[in-house]
Amino acid sequence: MLPRIVVPVGLAVLMMVITACGGTGMAVAPVLPGVYEDVDPTFREYYELLGGVETLGPAISPLFEQRGVRYQYTATVKMMNDPQATSGRVFWLAPLGLDLGFKEPPLPPPENVDGRYVDGHVIHPNFLDLYDQLGGISVVGRPISELHYNPEKQRHEQYFENLGMYWLERETPIKARLLHLGATACDYPCRELPAGDPGMVDPPHQTAKFFQEAVARLGANFTGFPITEAYQTPDGFIEQVFECAVLLYDPAEPGRVFLRPISIDLGLRHDPLASPSGQDGFVFIELEAGKGYNVPQRFLDYLAQHGGLDASGMPISELRRVSDAINRQCFVNLCLEEQQYASGQAIIRPVQLGFNYKMLPVRPMSSLEQSEASSAEGDPASDSPAVNPPPLPQATVASFSTPQAREVTMRVWESFAMLAPDQNQEIGVSVLENDQPLRNVEPYLILFLPDGTERNYYLYPTGADGVSSIVLDKINAPTGSLISYQVCVLDQALEQYCVKDSFLIWQNP
Repeated sequence: MLPRIVVPVGLAVLMMVITACGGTGMAVAPVLPGVYEDVDPTFREYYELLGGVETLGPAISPLFEQRGVRYQYTATVKMMNDPQATSGRVFWLAPLGLDLGFKEPPLPPPENVDGRYVDGHVIHPNFLDLYDQLGGISVVGRPISELHYNPEKQRHEQYFENLGMYWLERETPIKARLLHLGATACDYPCRELPAGDPGMVDPPHQTAKFFQEAVARLGANFTGFPITEAYQTPDGFIEQVFECAVLLYDPAEPGRVFLRPISIDLGLRHDPLASPSGQDGFVFIELEAGKGYNVPQRFLDYLAQHGGLDASGMPISELRRVSDAINRQCFVNLCLEEQQYASGQAIIRPVQLGFNYKMLPVRPMSSLEQSEASSAEGDPASDSPAVNPPPLPQATVASFSTPQAREVTMRVWESFAMLAPDQNQEIGVSVLENDQPLRNVEPYLILFLPDGTERNYYLYPTGADGVSSIVLDKINAPTGSLISYQVCVLDQALEQYCVKDSFLIWQNP
């Protein structure tokens, strides 16, 4: 448990003590790999006051100085000290949440709120204790985003000016922790943290220039954060995947940006067309011969603030209850859900289907940068004869060079990028050596489940085509769970090669 902090007094005393003890000049600490475990004495009391290693994580950089200001990174924050500050505050945290680009547009105050509304965003109630214990606005800063669910990390997260917080979906009781923004932001030689840490944050993608105006118009809280870079698709569009929507730019019509109809790509179920319900608070949208769908007026009011039906597309389902507190309705381009809170407040927001779309076994033709470079320089390989390999499933491919001047190539694929809870997944692997099928290799597979357990499978030896496959047992996991797996082989020289991939457990709304 963190000590409860009376910030104005506690920090003021600490600042006076360290200012009295510290000199005005200092040399930058030498960079010694692996010797950053200790917090420098300059920050030791401030670090401990904020909870020490249990809250801020270990130090990952040495102390360094720029323009008279001292800095040190921990896993979660960037601590700052200006011994010459005249404002009375000589210790504070750098605004990593802002610097990394996690800021969303402010929202109006809700009528009823679970949590605390601060300058445009609601601090989720699960984060309030930690927020207050750390010192509130004076230390953590203002909230700069709403709560987000990250299905790839299986956690709920929220960003503030100076740091980020999260809790793990599978953890009970809920424990709020700090995201590792320090490790993500570190622009100084920093110690690496163990791979797979649940608090790690991937560097955020930036909204491509083609989509900036559309995101500003629709609302960043409507599209969500970008979760891929922009890339060119085989049909000639520029595409970027966001948490809640997929945006397309048509180079043939400059300025034209629209949402991809991902309900088709994801195979979302269309309800049978319905008749007008006549229910208060609903609007009937006719699609065919007096039939259509009944949409809550509150959903239409929400869409009116975010591009209307032009953005969402027409409805493809009726409103349905998907859990005790959540109602959902899907449209051609996205799904909306309404979450009811104990206070009586209801929040409407898009479902994060972008993660599902990102998992589809479809690869972009090229990154945007590659496309632009190819256009500028021409394609030197254009005169080469075309090589048409035999068709293979969409796969994760890895090649390995061996000491014996051999090249081993593995292709790994699954039958379903999104697996229904009642389906069995099939995993396939092909193994090539110097582009020739490698037979009689026995692959083995490790399945990593959301509860932390693993399943091991052994596949039949590869045949003359270098291919083997296996049908897995059914997986009991909540919808939205990301299931990782690893396929490895040992060749005749006893060299081991492994490829990792993943798929999503998903029940159509």
